[in-house]
Amino acid sequence: MSSTVDSSEALEVKGVTPPRLSPFLTLPPLLTRDLLGLFEKCSTKGDIVRLDLWGFQLHQVNHPELAQEILRDKGKVYRKGRLMRRLKTVTGEGLLINDGDTWLRHRRLANPAFTPSRLDGYTETMLRSAEKLVERWRAYPEDKPIDIIHEMSEITLTSLLRTILGIDFDEDFDGFTEVAHELLGEVVDRNSNLFPLPLSFPTKANIRFKEKVSKANRIIEKMIEHRQRVLGNEDKPVDLLGQWLQKAQEDEDAFSPSEMRDELMTMLLAGHHSLAVAMTWTLYEIARHPEVQAKLQHEVDHLESLPTGLKELNKIPYAQGTLLEALRFYPQPPVILREALEAHNVGRFRFKVGDQLLINPMAIHMHPDCWEDPTTFKPERYVDFPLEAMMQHHYLTFGGGSRVCIGRKFSILEGSLLLTRIAKNFHLSPTTDEPIKPLFTKMMGPDKPLTLKVSHRA
Repeated sequence: MSSTVDSSEALEVKGVTPPRLSPFLTLPPLLTRDLLGLFEKCSTKGDIVRLDLWGFQLHQVNHPELAQEILRDKGKVYRKGRLMRRLKTVTGEGLLINDGDTWLRHRRLANPAFTPSRLDGYTETMLRSAEKLVERWRAYPEDKPIDIIHEMSEITLTSLLRTILGIDFDEDFDGFTEVAHELLGEVVDRNSNLFPLPLSFPTKANIRFKEKVSKANRIIEKMIEHRQRVLGNEDKPVDLLGQWLQKAQEDEDAFSPSEMRDELMTMLLAGHHSLAVAMTWTLYEIARHPEVQAKLQHEVDHLESLPTGLKELNKIPYAQGTLLEALRFYPQPPVILREALEAHNVGRFRFKVGDQLLINPMAIHMHPDCWEDPTTFKPERYVDFPLEAMMQHHYLTFGGGSRVCIGRKFSILEGSLLLTRIAKNFHLSPTTDEPIKPLFTKMMGPDKPLTLKVSHRA
């Protein structure tokens, strides 16, 4: 591992200077908003590389050992990065953004929804949602091109509403997926702009952004009102939203209305939108790799019974591995952002208060020291893969350390179960030979409409 430290950004180490990505390489992708291209260029220049251009300044971390040290060993000397905190214009002070005592309190209030026993209780609902998808797809004409991200967005939203929020899908909630997708894209677009105007400026773009935030807020308010109407008939709600609403009536330390809104927005974005994008890429890779699809179909065809919870995912190791492998190629989120709260060392690097670090999961997920044949799509590499200690195996899709994603097992369970039902009933094939690439501005969504042909299996 190389050792480089910048004399202006960190304490100088004798004889070693940090690589800095040339402005001639930095400027073009910034102007075109090709952030994935910028991060890829940066990943070839060293273990930590400084991006520094007209106030756009980040230290990109590309080595797995350094990433583990930052996220796990020295997590307390960081908070969420400045660019990440700009998401609060959408999420408010949700778990994605907040830190310290506020984060700990919110995490404790959310934990009951993600215990092993509660996750097992969601399985039946997840499978019912998957069967609804199967029924819908079977009603489509044979080989009809299907807009996969639209379909995955609908089913992941429906499943999340039923499990975590205790709500059946309603037409009042229609439109949340689209507006959430657009809002995330616009936040990323603003963050990559070299000269962004404050939201207080009444530009057309700012007005449009605020209108979308207001629309998302109204939909969430309807969800809360919908759940509140039937709460009085329940002694002990099973769903998280019901528990929050009941607790708010009894305990002054419970979530305030604004806190509840922020956490619901966070869960809907992280638990619904991210999984929808992840499932889209998973099905895309299955369609592109006939040998993967054949192995997946063989596994589900020989299942004696479907998993009844997280502990039984060992019945479908190839399905789980297919989802995890897709997330290695297309991590959600594609970057992890941290800000230094005090001067400290990482390896032989020294950082000062306020330094912005960008951990690049894509570079780590393709690092040859960690992954055999990293550019090959191989679901079988996840046999006996430890879901409790993924970061120790250089897998950063769900972050790591104390801030690891609270919904990671929920997503793996739902995604794996959904794959079994799709593979059992359908054969997928691409609609085009042209490659489809991810765009950072779409939070790793496809750069063009992603459709697949769906053929019925006997």
